[in-house]
Formats: sequence, structure tokens, C-alpha cells
Amino acid sequence: MRLDQAVPQRYPQISRRKARELISQRRVLVNDRPVGVASREVSERDRITIVEDVPDIEILREERDWLAVNKPAGLATQPMRDRKQRSLEELLRVKYRDIFVVHRIDTQTSGVVVFARTRQAAARLSELFASREVHKTYLAMIEGSIDHDVLTIESPIGGKDAHTIVRPLRRIGETTLISAEIRTGRTHQIRIHLKSIERPVVGDRRYGSTISAPRMLLHAWQLEHASLGTVTAPPPADFPLL
Repeated sequence: MRLDQAVPQRYPQISRRKARELISQRRVLVNDRPVGVASREVSERDRITIVEDVPDIEILREERDWLAVNKPAGLATQPMRDRKQRSLEELLRVKYRDIFVVHRIDTQTSGVVVFARTRQAAARLSELFASREVHKTYLAMIEGSIDHDVLTIESPIGGKDAHTIVRPLRRIGETTLISAEIRTGRTHQIRIHLKSIERPVVGDRRYGSTISAPRMLLHAWQLEHASLGTVTAPPPADFPLL
């Protein structure tokens, strides 16, 4: 069956004319890949998804074989198991045919995410991130204050070494804006390390935050490496200006 016939069959609210329009805009995904040809043959086994609304994703850097974007908070880097919401990876595929994940940040974290545009670049960049050669700096609003110019936290996570360097930037009422530099990339590393010193990220209920916030105030601010240069994501509106 043609794709422009399969879409209205699976989504009765979409006419065949509308299906062709969506396909031409590359807003129809077949097995998670955008398809721009209405006559593409599909089978019952193929998964067809409609990207109804494509939010504006800020492109921070676009190179021949990789790109960096400013991920909004609340958007997963990769597809979730329940597939109820489009992921950043899927949204980027609407514009870029080939997109490969090389690292991730938490769904509720905003900021810099790098994607490869070729398989060769994906292998190279994945190795780069895994080797701890990429310098990553986050911004976070935490509860309470830190009475050090620089604080290094080296508590192991899951039996593996983990290193976080924290610097207070500004005290704001009962909270403090900090920078957190990491080389190791353990799951929830910054969140776990800040909880370990009883200074949880504001809005991070999982790790002990008691201050209400619309979302967890953690932002992947900057990536640095000789081959990438420095990529900086402007902080969102819910962070104070630096």
C-alpha cells in the first residue's frame, strides 16, 4: 500500500490530501524515519507516526558531519518506551535525514546536545564522549549555599568513579546559582552528587528538593573539545542571567 493511502487508513481524521501535505513536509515517520515520498510502499508491519507539531529547536552549530542543538527541558533526547511524545532525535530527523545520538542529557535537563550526521562521525564522536575528553559544564539552581570558591565531589556512583567540580556563581534568596563541571558522565551524576552534600537541584524531587519549581533547574551550558571548539547554549528564561 502507498504511504499516502496508509496514513488516512490508520489515522481516519487525516484526509489523503492532508497526508500528502504532511509527507511533503517530512512530518510522516515510517519506522522512526521521515519519508518524503507519497508513493512509498509500506506494509502492515511498518510503524507510521505523524509529527503533528514541530517545535522550534535552536541549532547552536551545524557542521558537515555533526550538529549541536539547545534541547528544551521536558523533551527526551531519544524515543521513550511509551512513545507518547516525540523525542529530540525524531524531531531532528524531520529536517535532517540521518541523525545519530552520541550522548544524552536527562529529559528534564535543557541545553547542549551533539548529534552526528554520518555513521563515521557517530563512531568518532561516541568514542570522544566515552573517553572523557569532552569538557562539560552545567548550570544549576541549588537549595542553600556553598561556602567554598571551588568544591570537588568525588563520591563513586554505582561503584564507578565520578568527579564533579562545583563553583557558586550567585546567591539568590534561599538558593544559589552554580556551575558544575564533569568529565565522567554517570547517570544523574550532578543530581546525585549535589544530593550527597544536601544541596539538591531546585525542582529535583527525586533527589530531595523541597522547593517547588515548574521543572528541574539544570542546564547543560557548555561543551569544549579541540575538535569541536566551544559550544554554548544560552540559559533558558527560568535561569538568572550570568
